[in-house]
Amino acid sequence: MKQISKETLVKISKYLAFVLRHHPESVGITLNEEGFTDLPPLLKMLNEKFKATIGGELTENTIKEIIQQSDKLRYEIVGNKIRALYGHSVPTKIVLKEATEVPSILYHGTTLKAYRAIKIDGIKKRNRQFVHLTDNIKNAIEVSKRRTQDPVVLSVDTAAARNEGIKFYKAGDMYLTDDIPPKCLSVQIPKRLNS
Repeated sequence: MKQISKETLVKISKYLAFVLRHHPESVGITLNEEGFTDLPPLLKMLNEKFKATIGGELTENTIKEIIQQSDKLRYEIVGNKIRALYGHSVPTKIVLKEATEVPSILYHGTTLKAYRAIKIDGIKKRNRQFVHLTDNIKNAIEVSKRRTQDPVVLSVDTAAARNEGIKFYKAGDMYLTDDIPPKCLSVQIPKRLNS
């Protein structure tokens, strides 16, 4: 098989996200309560979709290459099972283990428009299963820049959130949680919004 181009690997990764995060039923697979599905049927489905494009067979090693080349840890293979680590919008809530160690500050990137609602209602998970947070301010800026050229980065006081009964979960390089109330938030960027 010829070398798969980076663009094609990105297309496969995006399709994996579509299937594993949002619509497993669209290709006839099911996710267990932790979000895992069997890798062999998923590979079969991917080969049916991409074999002609890549000129050969997709293998577990191809999926591992996609995972390694990603800028974020989005997928996990354990034995002969695979899952998306975060971003699910499937109806059944994915069960995750609570993180034992959480940084004192986590970050959330957003838009100015969204921030206006957040300062009143807090960060809401909306159509996703969890709120996504990062321990890296640069990542929070990158996330917000997908939707705006003027990012707003909020810092989350995790101790204050835990005092409110909020639990944090580690999934790849992201931290996931339920809704965060405004009193646990402060503006990191731009500072002028703090006034």
